[in-house]
Amino acid sequence: MDPDLANKEMPTSDVLVQQTSRTRLEGKENPLNWSLMRKWLYTSTVVFISGIVGFSSSVQTPAIPAIAHTFGTSRLVATLASTTYLIGCAFGPQVFAPLSELWGRNPLYYSAFLIATLANLACALSPNIATFLVFRFIAGLFSLSAVANCGGTITDLWPQSNRTVPFALFTVASFCGPVLGPIIGGFLTEYAGWRWNFWLVFIVMAVNYAIMLFTLPETYAPILIERKNDKFGVKTHHEPRSTRFAQTLLRPWIMLFTEPILFSFSLYMAFIYGVLFLDFTAYPIVFQQTRGWSVGISGLSFTGIGVGMVLATILSPYANRVHSRYVQKLGPVPEARLPHLIFIVWLLPVGIFWFAWTALPPVPWIVSILSGIPFGFALVMLFTGISSYLTDCYDRYGASALAANTMLRCLFGAGFALFANTMYEKMGTPWATSTLGFIALVMGIMPLVFYRYGARLRAASKFHISVTTDGN
Repeated sequence: MDPDLANKEMPTSDVLVQQTSRTRLEGKENPLNWSLMRKWLYTSTVVFISGIVGFSSSVQTPAIPAIAHTFGTSRLVATLASTTYLIGCAFGPQVFAPLSELWGRNPLYYSAFLIATLANLACALSPNIATFLVFRFIAGLFSLSAVANCGGTITDLWPQSNRTVPFALFTVASFCGPVLGPIIGGFLTEYAGWRWNFWLVFIVMAVNYAIMLFTLPETYAPILIERKNDKFGVKTHHEPRSTRFAQTLLRPWIMLFTEPILFSFSLYMAFIYGVLFLDFTAYPIVFQQTRGWSVGISGLSFTGIGVGMVLATILSPYANRVHSRYVQKLGPVPEARLPHLIFIVWLLPVGIFWFAWTALPPVPWIVSILSGIPFGFALVMLFTGISSYLTDCYDRYGASALAANTMLRCLFGAGFALFANTMYEKMGTPWATSTLGFIALVMGIMPLVFYRYGARLRAASKFHISVTTDGN
């Protein structure tokens, strides 16, 4: 980290040397130098945050008919429980997550996660559909504000060469959470009532909040440097807080629409995320309505996707070795993250087409469930690789890049969840699903394109230039 991050008033050259040394994080002051045990403790905390927030995003999907019955409304209106949550997820990080680059990681964790926890309690106690949907929106707004901060924490703790496994765990938690949601939520709805879905989320989030409150330290280097400056009486000059707030608020939007790398990969990740949330509607259509399974048992149809995600996590150390090999070949450039994705990307359309043409009888149910394995495997590998690539590209502005990415994919998830029923009713399961497969085929060229041309695009990026000139 370059000492120019903190400009100082320095009367003499001797003081210059002394004060410059104080603006560096030395030894254990630097989170990158903390022990492995300590790093994994903090990484596991933020990974669990990601998992429970993901779980909360889908736990209501098997309960949609029950929610509609309780509140005396239509299933379409009840489906807004997913849409409002994801819209909140889309816009919350735009306001709150970049503030971690201004005030540090912990203030955001402590405030956003607490509000999200209480919002889930309110969902469990809601007396009518309007109250329920409002608090679902609030839960999404603040839940993803915390999760968008998690990628920045991982970047703070781990050097580029060792981020693959932590990001793999972060990614698998982000997606295993939504996959576990319908499984556990289905049985809770069937045997305890849909409100217990939200009681469970509230209890788990409250416990996690207590653990986080007492164990998770600040990890953002510029904030740690600023605190060190204050400790030694070194005066730090920077722009007024209001100016910095405006910059951090606008930066994700500016980056999303001016950075071709960020926009293209965010669009691709948004599509994948949309397909996952569309599956939360498509699977009940196939296994409940067509095959006649119960609410609880139909949730088990997501097991195939979950198995694929777990396999991807197990094999993530291999991806790390591939990355290390390409670092030796190409140098420590972000594009070293992409070679294995050039091949893995094609497992996504394989899984989609497999499900499309095996979903209906007389094909045995196990065949269609197995289609989730390549889909889940590709999903985790792609998100891990692409997230690592984006943080390598934008480093200090990684939280802003991931916030922009999160906004787009949550909007896609909200839209896909809303039109899924109509799409499957009008087109039928095989062709509705195949349409997604054809889109996945077209978008599958992205890793290859950016492997070849990413360096050229980064050279023209003012955000990447800003990072490299600051010594990161």
